[in-house]
Amino acid sequence: MKNSKLKWLVIGSILNNAGISFIWPLNTIYMHDHLGKSLAVAGLVLLIDSITTLIGNFFGGRLFDRIGGYKTVLLGLFISIISLTGLVINHNWPFYAVFLAILGLGTGILFTSVNSLATSLSGYDHRYVFNSIYLGLNIGVAVGTSIAGFIADFDISLIFIANLLLYIAFLIIVLFFYKDIGAIHPQNESKELSEARDRNKRKLLIHVFIICFVYFVVWMGYVQWQSTISAYLPKVNISIKQYSFLWTINALLIILGQPLISLIIKKVAHTYKVQIYVGVMLFVFSFIVLIFSQQYIGFIAAIVLLTLGEMFVFPAIPAMINAISPANAKGSFQSFVNISSTSGRALGPMLGGVIVEQLSYVYLYLAAIILMVLSVFIFHYKLNTVTRMDKKI
Repeated sequence: MKNSKLKWLVIGSILNNAGISFIWPLNTIYMHDHLGKSLAVAGLVLLIDSITTLIGNFFGGRLFDRIGGYKTVLLGLFISIISLTGLVINHNWPFYAVFLAILGLGTGILFTSVNSLATSLSGYDHRYVFNSIYLGLNIGVAVGTSIAGFIADFDISLIFIANLLLYIAFLIIVLFFYKDIGAIHPQNESKELSEARDRNKRKLLIHVFIICFVYFVVWMGYVQWQSTISAYLPKVNISIKQYSFLWTINALLIILGQPLISLIIKKVAHTYKVQIYVGVMLFVFSFIVLIFSQQYIGFIAAIVLLTLGEMFVFPAIPAMINAISPANAKGSFQSFVNISSTSGRALGPMLGGVIVEQLSYVYLYLAAIILMVLSVFIFHYKLNTVTRMDKKI
């Protein structure tokens, strides 16, 4: 029974992320090429979408703590389905921008509530749970982006119908299989530990913000591969097809490399802190390689290091937040995880573009390296209290 709960949670994550991945790669292309809007207008629409996603992240966590995971997921799904129905009926300007903003709100709620539901699963090592959610996320992204390309080549307007069908499938799964998951809140910690967590909630929030700062910085660096770095590759005679293959390597490593990463974590990275140290340092090495890369092989080496880094960091952050969060604030604490990643994805391309335009790509890579090293230093220096409270993190 418990295995089926995790299975359906992972399937939900796959469907949610496949749905998101149907639209996000094509947003700018659709607004610019089909709706005739400038890149500046398209960028503004995507910024508004990021803001509504942040709002959804924030309220998704608080709703989880107040009304439970099942109802929160349903709310996020209903908002997403309403917006996608609107896009199917009318995806012309300005309705496209309005419905996209509403979709951001719904998916923001879904991202946080799915992560929060993962905290409700008892009988698991939560490192394993969040790693499974992370794997589901990447499978969804890989499936969504690949299928979306084929559909868009045939008729781009069919993207909205296919996306709506994915979310209807997600809704059916939630109605049949999520009620029991959402009904279980983690109450298996001792009364003494629970009371200690509640008394130290403000201090814990400071630690959460420090952990999320690392996540924010890492995401700002990660998203450069989807923005500034992708624009740089044609300048060194690397084609779009070769760039796409880098993400194929990324997806294959994530899916096929899980047993190896799990073994390394088990043998070497025994705690979340060590797992984050290793992952961020791999990110740093990735950007060091980029500084000297002019040939395609250098970018392959950099994407491999980046992928290994995310396999350590991305599942560890929400799992570590879960380990230190009070039982009655799991959703609220998880919302900060999604807010930090959404903020990194939103601000990263803009800041990266400014650095490249004013200075150069080398300065961009150096800025990413310095910020990541600084974030790890703050993370290490400030988390002594947490380490004493929870020895396993």
